[in-house]
Amino acid sequence: MNTSEFCKTFNLLDFVREHLEGHQPFSMSLEDFVVTFHDVGIIEFKPKHESQQYLALSAGVHGNETAPMEIVSDMVYDLLNGRLNLRCHLLVLIGHPQAMLKEQRFLDFNLNRMFNGEWKKYWEQKEEICEVERAKRLEQAMNDFFAQSCANDTRAHYDLHTAIRASKYQKFAIYPYLDSREHNPAVLNLMQDCGVNTILLYHKPSTVFSYYSSHNFKADSITVELGKVKPFGENNRDDFADAEKALRQLVESSYSYDHSTRYKVKGQKVFKVKQELLRVSDDSHLNVDDDLANFSSFEKGFELLSDPEEPYIVEKDGEAIVFPNNNVPIGQRMALVVEEVE
Repeated sequence: MNTSEFCKTFNLLDFVREHLEGHQPFSMSLEDFVVTFHDVGIIEFKPKHESQQYLALSAGVHGNETAPMEIVSDMVYDLLNGRLNLRCHLLVLIGHPQAMLKEQRFLDFNLNRMFNGEWKKYWEQKEEICEVERAKRLEQAMNDFFAQSCANDTRAHYDLHTAIRASKYQKFAIYPYLDSREHNPAVLNLMQDCGVNTILLYHKPSTVFSYYSSHNFKADSITVELGKVKPFGENNRDDFADAEKALRQLVESSYSYDHSTRYKVKGQKVFKVKQELLRVSDDSHLNVDDDLANFSSFEKGFELLSDPEEPYIVEKDGEAIVFPNNNVPIGQRMALVVEEVE
């Protein structure tokens, strides 16, 4: 099959399904760029003209979060067939091909708890936990990509998700902890243009993919929850139109990604983490329904977490909960208590 036929018939998600065990790297030179298929679900586009922008788009770190994978798959097809112009260095990642095949969140361990070197703790169990080697491979791909950039280049990473539960605010983003850096207003503006009007500022280093790229490469990184989990083929793409438009503009460098732009606060809510609720014993239990929506709020005095040693009582009206989950091992997070930032 020649290059033209390959591009016309290429479907990223089908290609990933057909190469779950990996493949040898190969490259193709097209009119405006060189595309390299490094490994299953790891594709790099290098423009043939000068660009100081490095953009990484990841989707499918959880294999049942299908809409972002459909979006990036269509973008790859349009790039290969001249329907989308490449004006930046671009890395596209399908995070968890094996979980994608089964449309499961993960197989053995939550992949989005494996980054920033966390996978090293499980290396001896790599035969039993498939996510270990995948986390290592994704980190290496990110390392290789951003290593090509220079100090003054723009580096960004958008890790695209959909949530497993309902949310009071359907689209929201988690801005990873920035160490000594300040939050970039341009990122908040971009989220607003993606239709994401709720931001959660994370409070400490973590093991999620967006923190890895932010911490190690000072990239403008963020985890974006674009809606609710649905099976492949059942997503209403109109629900994601704003986000897809903005992402395509980033690829074409037609989006005004101005770091000096003042933050446009129109209707955008910003929350910070007040408390992380951990399972400290077998008796730890959240007093909420299993299907409680993210950002549900409580009145002062409500016993949100019951535990003989470390209960949590809501300290003031309006405190809200994000990512509640009673089914986690001892030592892991059961929920975040968040409060709105004025």
